[in-house]
Amino acid sequence: MDSKTLKVELQSYGLRIPDMKDIRRGGAGPTGGIHLRILPDTEGNIPVVGDFVDSSPYYLDQINGEYWVIREGVAMAQVELMGAAKFYDHRTSIGTPMQKIGLLHCPTTFATTLLQTCVFWEDWRRCKFCGIELTLKDRTTVGFKDAKSLVETILLARELDGISNIVFTSGVAKDEEKALGKYAELCSEVKEATRLPIQLQIVPPEDLGWLERLKDSGVDALGVHIETFDLAVFEKITPGKAKIGFNKYVETWKKAVDVFGRWQVSTYVLVGLGERMETIIDGAALCAGIGVYPFIVPFRPIAGTPMEDVKPPEPQVMEYIYTEAAKILSKFDGGAKSSRAGCVSCGECSALPDFEKGLKPSNAGFKKLLKQISVS
Repeated sequence: MDSKTLKVELQSYGLRIPDMKDIRRGGAGPTGGIHLRILPDTEGNIPVVGDFVDSSPYYLDQINGEYWVIREGVAMAQVELMGAAKFYDHRTSIGTPMQKIGLLHCPTTFATTLLQTCVFWEDWRRCKFCGIELTLKDRTTVGFKDAKSLVETILLARELDGISNIVFTSGVAKDEEKALGKYAELCSEVKEATRLPIQLQIVPPEDLGWLERLKDSGVDALGVHIETFDLAVFEKITPGKAKIGFNKYVETWKKAVDVFGRWQVSTYVLVGLGERMETIIDGAALCAGIGVYPFIVPFRPIAGTPMEDVKPPEPQVMEYIYTEAAKILSKFDGGAKSSRAGCVSCGECSALPDFEKGLKPSNAGFKKLLKQISVS
């Protein structure tokens, strides 16, 4: 089994490990995982928390001081663990533990949620899989990150851990216009102090003029996450986003590509929410035609959410989707390697960038593919 296939299997089945201490269990993105470098040539964030992991055929063990992924007594691959970031041992000038300010999602990417609350969380609009406020309730983060603490933490993370890009996520604010203004201020101060590329993740703003303002504030890449292209699932699983409307997402992507450039705009696409498989492939084609990277990720359940008992999709499903999406992306000049910052640049939670490797970009069939893409 090659490392790419093993990564897909591990992200679907999980990995049993002996020590669960210090594993993040809540938050806005994929949680309950550890970073592994799967030798010789890939790496990923692998789930280690959840009932589904308890029945995984894979477990982590040491052989002669080296870590190996084992299945049925057979050593499948040697792996290296990222371990805790060095900046986690430090505090900001006001005494806040820096681990509450941000985390390493992979060796090169510093990530944090600027606003750790979401107005959707409070009522029927809540995304059924999201755990954004769980870490706030556990007091493992702070509700809003101030510029001074962010700058201090990021500068130390660059010095001690060698980070090269930043991801800023956010919940949906009660006053989103005001929040966007604050995000722009934060990004401007962080960019001036660190000069690192920044990805900001937001919902589609009512006023698309904000995209230019965010670009001017130092944002290099934008994440506008639709989660699913199946409209029935969109309504059922992400009702708040469905209220914003599918067409508003498409409109925002198009404008964002004009502002930030092709492949500097991305959207999360979760597999395993109950969607029809063809909607994922069609959605990937739609995104690629616009210049948006479809960051396809297997659903990972988070304890304390309405979908905590839903298992990730089977690896065979993920391998098929990755293969088809990679073929689509190969028809365009770009892809994951072109992203300057953010989840696509990190690539840990998806195997799609791995499936892109070895596929030569080709414009053959480019016009034909564009004709198949229908945007209302």
